[in-house]
Amino acid sequence: MSHHSYAIVAVNTVAVTEYFHRLIEICIVRITNEMEVERFTSLLNPQTQISSELTEVTGLDKDIVQFEPVFREIAEEILRILEGATLVSFSDLAYRVLRSEFKKIGYKFVHPSLYISKLIHKNFPEESMDLRGLSEHFGIPVNDLNRCDGMATWIAEWLDKLALNSNQNENHAIQYHDKRMLHQRREMELNSLERKPGVYYFKDSSDAIIYVGKAVRLRDRVKSHFNSKLEREYTLCEETDDIDFVYTGSNLIAELLESDEIKLHHPKYNIAQKKPTAPFIIASKENKKGYLQLSIVRKDYPDSVNEVYYNRNSVAEKLMEVCKEYNLCPKFSGFHKIKGRCNHEKISNCPSACMGEEDPETYNARVKTALKFLESNLDNFAIKLKGRKDGEMGFVLVRDGVYAGFGFVGIHDQIASPEDFENYLVHKTHSYHTTRIIDTFIRKPQNKSKIIYLDSDVMV
Repeated sequence: MSHHSYAIVAVNTVAVTEYFHRLIEICIVRITNEMEVERFTSLLNPQTQISSELTEVTGLDKDIVQFEPVFREIAEEILRILEGATLVSFSDLAYRVLRSEFKKIGYKFVHPSLYISKLIHKNFPEESMDLRGLSEHFGIPVNDLNRCDGMATWIAEWLDKLALNSNQNENHAIQYHDKRMLHQRREMELNSLERKPGVYYFKDSSDAIIYVGKAVRLRDRVKSHFNSKLEREYTLCEETDDIDFVYTGSNLIAELLESDEIKLHHPKYNIAQKKPTAPFIIASKENKKGYLQLSIVRKDYPDSVNEVYYNRNSVAEKLMEVCKEYNLCPKFSGFHKIKGRCNHEKISNCPSACMGEEDPETYNARVKTALKFLESNLDNFAIKLKGRKDGEMGFVLVRDGVYAGFGFVGIHDQIASPEDFENYLVHKTHSYHTTRIIDTFIRKPQNKSKIIYLDSDVMV
């Protein structure tokens, strides 16, 4: 498709009213030069009731999506994939629902778009809009058109068949021209930035911070805002009067500092991380028969008493581990909802508390021991990172599973005990987002050697 980039968008929505829909599923396929270069698919929690009709068509219900992200958690990722591409969808529904979802989180969504249904009507007025009939007409394989991934693939095949860019008139209709040039003064400012990790701040004429970003290479990332063809970037750059920045030495500290600064300043052009998001935890509650039951819930971090998790899979893994270790009932741990005796494939020795064959006192004693394990089994560690300059080391400190902050130490400064890190620490606030950032970092095998466990005897 020539040099154009297309972002094919397919959505499934929950109708709240006749004119207002919430996303429950989205798939975006990025195509550049006739090649698929990226595919993003996600279920979402629409935070509203799901009709039985939608469940019958798509198979999606409240149990499936209850722990999926809400829209604001993936909004930044959606904008990244759409940047510089023409949004292509079957009808205007995808555009309208994206616009309303972004509006709900305080962002004005404007994007060049193209609708397949209009092109079909224009080029093949005799054809109906029946997808299976169109598939037969154009010789396109029929996938699961009730789910977004299948629908996006269908649109990609249709675009390929029609060969939009072979027609000069259609080509003109989807071009999106950049009408902006960088001023000479701004060009000099951008060139003065180094290609190092850090955080940058866009400020308006009143010196208010209107956008905070982070980058592995500051100069390249800041320049990309001014070179972008996206309308939101154009508006941001037009309003920017000054650019400030801080070098951090590492991408991890840049991510953590960016998160902290967004929460502190609430910049108008940032979307993600502005609102607090409750993490997942393992909670306990006594049922009517006196048995303690464990469950996975979202809860504000300050009220939490055990380890927090940024996605449902990680907390479910931990809960399964605890069930096996302390011989807990799968049904009383949220893994079973069937009537009668437990029969879980991963936990074969249910103590039968769910059947009343074990008394509550005996069973609850094990649950309480498991909860104490969760409260005490929290890591204390520092992450050793590259410094901002030669002769310096950066670090991130985590105490009892809680992010404490980051700092920088000279390579000749002796760290003989865990308490010595405190002398160099810039204290920061723990949040859902810092948990996600640090957990993502330490899970990567290549980063294991950078972790210093403070309960051990090994210091820097």
